[in-house]
Amino acid sequence: MGTKSGVYQDVYIRRGDEMVSLKNDVKDFCEKYIKPVHPENWDWSVRDFEDSDNDPTIEEARAIGAVVYRDLNENKDTDVDLSTMNNVEAIKAYFNPNSKNERFNMEEFAFALKVELEHGKVKDVNVTNNHPFLTAMIALAHMTESLTYYKRLAVMEAQGEIYEIMRKIEKSDTGKEELYKELGKAEKELNEARAGLAERLERMDDIPPLEKIGD
Repeated sequence: MGTKSGVYQDVYIRRGDEMVSLKNDVKDFCEKYIKPVHPENWDWSVRDFEDSDNDPTIEEARAIGAVVYRDLNENKDTDVDLSTMNNVEAIKAYFNPNSKNERFNMEEFAFALKVELEHGKVKDVNVTNNHPFLTAMIALAHMTESLTYYKRLAVMEAQGEIYEIMRKIEKSDTGKEELYKELGKAEKELNEARAGLAERLERMDDIPPLEKIGD
C-alpha cells in the first residue's frame, strides 16, 4: 500500500538500557539544541523543509556542530561514539569553534544539512524523521571521505541541470525562450558553485590532510 509523503514509521534507538522512540527523541534534541538559537519553528520533526525559507540556519548548524565537536573531544561515554570515525582530526578541525574559517565552515555545514534532509520527511522514504543529529551523521559520512564533498556536489548538480536543459532545448520545437532563461539561471548557479569550491580549497590550510583517503 502506498503512503503519503512524510508518513513516518517509528524507529527505536537504544540509549543506555532504554529504548527511545526516534519520533520523540527528535523533538527532545531540537528543544535542547535548536530552540535556544532558533526560538521560532524550532521543532524539525514538523518544520516544512520543502519551503526554502525554513532551510537550516548557520546558527543551527553551529549548534549541531558543537554537539559533534564536544563528542569528539570529551574523554567520556557519549550517546553516539564517534571515536572510531575516519579522519577524526580533520573533522575536529572543521568543527573547531576557534577556526579562522568557522563561519565559512558553518555556512557549508548548513547546506550539507539541507541536502541530507532529503533522507527525512521531504521525500517518501523517511529515514531520519528530520532528526538534526542523524542528519548530521549522514553529512559526516560524506565529509569523512572528502571535506570538499558538498562544494563539489553543488558544482555537479548545476552541471547536471545544464545538461538536462540543453537536452530539452535540442528536442523542443516550442517554449525555447523559457528554456534559455532556465539555462542562464543554471549557468549562473554553476559559476557560483565553482567559486564556492575554489574558496573551499583556499580555506583548507587549518584542516589536516585526511589520514584515510577513499572508502
